[in-house]
Amino acid sequence: MGLVKNAPRYDALDSWRGICACMVALFHFDVFSHLTFLPLVRHAYLFVDFFFVLSGFVIAANYRSRLAEGFGIGRFMILRLGRIYPLHALTLLLFIPIDAAKDGIGPNLFQAVVTNVFLLQGLGVNPQNWLNFVSWSISAEFAAYVVFAVMVTRLGTAKWPWLLPIIAGPVVIATMSPHGMDTTYDYGLVRCLYGFALGVVCFDVRERFPLLKQRLSPAAETLMEAASFVLAVGYVSVAASSLPLSIGSPLIFALVVLVFAREGGSVSAMLTAPFMLFVGTLTYSIYMMHPLVRAFVRAAFLLVQRVLHTDLFIPYALNPGNEPAPIIYLHGSLWLGDLLQVSMLLLTILLSVATYRFVERPGRDWARRLARRDKVGALASTAPTAKVHEHAEA
Repeated sequence: MGLVKNAPRYDALDSWRGICACMVALFHFDVFSHLTFLPLVRHAYLFVDFFFVLSGFVIAANYRSRLAEGFGIGRFMILRLGRIYPLHALTLLLFIPIDAAKDGIGPNLFQAVVTNVFLLQGLGVNPQNWLNFVSWSISAEFAAYVVFAVMVTRLGTAKWPWLLPIIAGPVVIATMSPHGMDTTYDYGLVRCLYGFALGVVCFDVRERFPLLKQRLSPAAETLMEAASFVLAVGYVSVAASSLPLSIGSPLIFALVVLVFAREGGSVSAMLTAPFMLFVGTLTYSIYMMHPLVRAFVRAAFLLVQRVLHTDLFIPYALNPGNEPAPIIYLHGSLWLGDLLQVSMLLLTILLSVATYRFVERPGRDWARRLARRDKVGALASTAPTAKVHEHAEA
């Protein structure tokens, strides 16, 4: 039996993930441009919380019942590691020489490598982001997988345990996080569990209330989708200016997940067009590879700046309260900045095609084969003494 059977797919939500990954990339490129100064892009770090909410929803849809029925924590973790670790390992190896050239070889680099290897870099053990700076969220999400597997195995499909991070997460972020909702290496796990738990609860609510799955007329479905899309875009555009609003962003994303899981309107139809599905498939690679594109482009501009004796960077605080940081400045031309930023995004997508084909997919397939062998071994060891019920796997 294959490891993917009857697993629910939410194509429109996959495309949403792809859009969010592209927005996060634009946010991190740090170019003086029209795009950078759009409020939606300036606050696009909040789209990481969409990943967390959607992850909780999809993981609950695919694994909650199976784990409660004996799927096995070990097999679950093998599958999740196979999904995230190969590309994480590749970007880690590529960033080691970059950080060594920038900051030198020393205790910080050693700590960075060790914590990244063991996926600890987003759990509050480092004083800053090192190496691939977005990988803090991979660390936090892997910890959320562990929490999910243990809780479901021990407590079954109960909903109440997930209310704790939903209630405590915003309180901790509001009172303890020095960067508010833009917390990463320090309170990233709290941020992740807050969104992840919301996703799990969203799935539970959707299962308990059939009305949330029942299709309305195409016009009504389209209206709901368009309204939630506009709400999400408008909310992110203004949310970062207010701590309470930014902390509430996962709630907005939970609404988006519930609406687009229905896939009943014209907006979903556009999101499930081939190109959008293609971008959605590349989401993880886009997310993990865009810091590498950023690093190489900035290195190239530093070299050009040195050779031509011209200033191609200026210190600039893109958001209120942030310390000024050097951003690429093409002699004040916002249009050239737009062109550079779009080119960086296209380059990221091209690289992502390669990493998906040669890193992500082989790693995922290897993990599935390993998990299948683990299952076969478990069946063989228990066959003489017990009757084993085979479960569908994903």
